[in-house]
Amino acid sequence: MSRFFFGMITGAVLMYGSMHYHLVRGDDGFFLVPKISNNLQDVYVDIREFTLEDWKGHKPLAAAIMNSNRSEVLSDSALSGFRNDVHSLVDGLFAK
Repeated sequence: MSRFFFGMITGAVLMYGSMHYHLVRGDDGFFLVPKISNNLQDVYVDIREFTLEDWKGHKPLAAAIMNSNRSEVLSDSALSGFRNDVHSLVDGLFAK
């Protein structure tokens, strides 16, 4: 019976983590980014080979990265225009 409860607790912890955080793999390793909205989208994302088109498909992830002050992972010069758009989006979302 203890294995059953251990499995349930482990599952609940993993579900909570995947609902509230992105696990992102970048050039500097793995890091957690708090999600903007709680869902199961983009639980694990490898951004090492991302292009501008990839970032356009993962806008909530990009906004979460910018919101968590980890914008150095978006260091590719091709993303500078997109980075500015995401900055304005994040500022618009969290301005009070």
